[in-house]
Amino acid sequence: MKAQDKVFEALIQLADESKAGITATELAERLNLSRQVTSHYLTGLLKDGRAQKAGTKPVYWHAITNEKANRTKETDAFQNFVGYEGSQRTIVEQCKAAVNYPPNGLPLIINGKSGVGKSFLASLIFRYAVDRGAVGPDAPFIILNCADYANNPELLSTTLFGYKKGAFTGADKDKQGLLKQADGGYLFFDEIHRLSFENQEKLFIFMDKGQFRPIGENKIWHTANVRLIFATTEENDQVLLATFRRRIPLKIHISNLDARPFNERLRLVYHSFLQEAKKIKKDIDVSSGALNQLCFQPMEGNVGMLRNMIQLSCAHAFTAQQSTEVLKIDHSHLPPVKKQSQEHVVFDRELAPLHIRYHEETKIPERETTDQIRQSTTDFFSLLADYPEEDSARDRSELVLTFKKLMQFIRQGKENSYFFFDHIGAIREQYGAHVQWLKERYGVNCPNEIIDAMYDTFVYFQSVELSNFDHQLINCVARLFPKAYYISEKLAEKNSLIVDERSDVLTLINTFYLQEYVEENIRLHGLIVAHGRHTASSIQAVANQLCHTFVFESIDMPMSTDIGEIIEKVKDYLKKTDTSDGLVLLVDMGSLNRLYSSIKNLLNGDLLVINNLTTAVALDIGMKMVQNIPFKKIAEQAKSNYIIEARYFEGLTQGKNIIISCMSGVGISNKVKEMIEHYIPRERLDVLTIEYKELRDAIERNDESYFKQTLFIITTTELPATLDVPNINIYEILEEKGKNHLWHGLKSYIGRPHFELMIQDFLKNFTIEGVSNRLSFLNPNVIINEVEHVISLYEKYYEIQLDGKVKLNLYMHIALMVERLIITKENSARDNTSVQLSDKEQEFTAVTKEIFHDIESKYNVRINGYELSLLYELLKPFIKKLPIE
Repeated sequence: MKAQDKVFEALIQLADESKAGITATELAERLNLSRQVTSHYLTGLLKDGRAQKAGTKPVYWHAITNEKANRTKETDAFQNFVGYEGSQRTIVEQCKAAVNYPPNGLPLIINGKSGVGKSFLASLIFRYAVDRGAVGPDAPFIILNCADYANNPELLSTTLFGYKKGAFTGADKDKQGLLKQADGGYLFFDEIHRLSFENQEKLFIFMDKGQFRPIGENKIWHTANVRLIFATTEENDQVLLATFRRRIPLKIHISNLDARPFNERLRLVYHSFLQEAKKIKKDIDVSSGALNQLCFQPMEGNVGMLRNMIQLSCAHAFTAQQSTEVLKIDHSHLPPVKKQSQEHVVFDRELAPLHIRYHEETKIPERETTDQIRQSTTDFFSLLADYPEEDSARDRSELVLTFKKLMQFIRQGKENSYFFFDHIGAIREQYGAHVQWLKERYGVNCPNEIIDAMYDTFVYFQSVELSNFDHQLINCVARLFPKAYYISEKLAEKNSLIVDERSDVLTLINTFYLQEYVEENIRLHGLIVAHGRHTASSIQAVANQLCHTFVFESIDMPMSTDIGEIIEKVKDYLKKTDTSDGLVLLVDMGSLNRLYSSIKNLLNGDLLVINNLTTAVALDIGMKMVQNIPFKKIAEQAKSNYIIEARYFEGLTQGKNIIISCMSGVGISNKVKEMIEHYIPRERLDVLTIEYKELRDAIERNDESYFKQTLFIITTTELPATLDVPNINIYEILEEKGKNHLWHGLKSYIGRPHFELMIQDFLKNFTIEGVSNRLSFLNPNVIINEVEHVISLYEKYYEIQLDGKVKLNLYMHIALMVERLIITKENSARDNTSVQLSDKEQEFTAVTKEIFHDIESKYNVRINGYELSLLYELLKPFIKKLPIE
């Protein structure tokens, strides 16, 4: 006998010892095997359909014999609870755990709005307990609606606990309460929030000890073995005593009808109509409009309200159609849609009519199939979650193969699982039309069997529970297959049937379907913008189809649309697209200058705008993009090959960045940029250098978009406190506080060892030796001594003491300023003498002229207004007051 068969035989033999089942640990001890080996054999038995498990911690195992397997399929009490193998699976597992937990199960409370099915679920729990043998076949199921006694808690006490003869006037004999009547079975407390605190206290004594006293009994404790279920529409902590809540270990919440997947709402509608069809013994046809309203109209009464609406619609139609063989239901038989709900009922969804045959029975799903699908789904998402940052062909191949395995299980399970419940193709035709639109628009040449597979997957993931889906997985997929992901998003936007919380997972899955038919190696992106309702999209479709892949996106603009609207739509596209390798923009007319100036901050790379759009031009450009011809070559050929206006714009980055702007000039900024980029690759973080004047102008304009992606700014002087962007003085980096500030900003992009090496480079370049290395022709020893004298004169005049960091900044700035003035001589464009100066600024100007007299004479230069303003900016924080004359 094989080892796995021995485990199976042991499960059968131990079944009589515990109705709840046996744990893997207990079984391992009985068989003298390790727990790991035992779990392996149990998993094999589960896959073979010879064992089943229940509960979570611990998990209890049961053997399934042929007789028991048939009985299980026939008597699974929860099979009529819509969503029991889908969105409500966790709820059902919790209910089963509450029944199976030894020795007498666990109390549980069911939360949910009115009409979601709390009472129905409680009845199913009882039926499941009977089927499992947890309670006897004749066990009672008693319902107590606490609302009936809300104004008379004393009457509820007597009803619940019973009373003794003489306990009160009229008590002429002993009477059993519901607790005693429910002995050996279940007592269901509906609307438990209406139970008084006093009665809650009495009840939790029973829950603790299994004992209670009837009213009027003061000596003897009575006992009963009762399993308890509670239900409420309210928040537990608002209506139940803390001591009472602590005695209810399982808390279950049933979601509203409009939060359930479309597939489950459709199934609820179908089952409700099927019940009515059996009552009147007629087939029923439901129109598309009526089906749409029933599936999508928000209902305060949830499932209960839905069933009432369906019953009333059948009653109205039956009155007028008693002699017909088929009862026809349209939206005229339903209550009018409330004004506040009209936006949810979109009548262009094109749902196919629903045909109900009253002799039909719903197929019960095969548990083995659904378990295989669920396990394969878990394997796929787990592999994706652990996918390495450094992509490799082997890793990608393994990921795609795991996805295909999942899809194979879904296709195999189509015929015997209600996950694929879609009677008469209610939404298949519409979904197929959406995918056909995608194929034509984006040149995706996928075969019909892929469309069928995508539809089956759509239906499955609309139903399955996704409580553990990590939405961050989307980022990984978008990185691996950006073009396929983009058009998958477009498909999700097109499909109004997708429940919002399902959109991410369906986009992820469709990306894997489409990636085989999309060329991801095309580096450039193309966008076509044209006036007219379908001009741009028509040219896009032709170009993409002839290129046999997704090359161009398009934006159609009706003639009434102005350039501002075009710009906004282009911006929306750029926000979703990585243009670091370049963007080709084809337009039919309009202002190129305005378009470029409006979108440049959203570009990560170069831009080529081609005016005077034609299909031939789009196709030619598209073919070159597919061949990965260099961007600048495409731009050069565009000017010579087409009689058009073509302009090339150098790219500006607007990815995550840091800005470096040094008052002493771009040379130092570029050096800092070079040092940072040596340790942080450009693809991880952009390092920008800009003129100090441009930085100040952007700050003064309060241009938030300018700094939208900026992590922080490195400069050589203090910036206004009104600036929200973190900033650091470059010389503060040489101190511990500034160094920590810089590490905090960069730690997501650089490891600590490389960061320390980068700091060492800063130290080397921003010491006195560093100043010497930056000078082009002046004698460093001479000019540094002269600068030192200048600094000492400022300190003496203003009676200040500058620290080493500030002095180092001034050494650098003044030495390079002198060399800069020698090279440029007079530069009237930067002379700010016409600017109105304050008294303090005038004083500083006069003092500076005196201090720099010897340097100006020696080097034959003049310190202009612009350089004076820079010096003032550097020293202004340390000038406390004007000297007293």
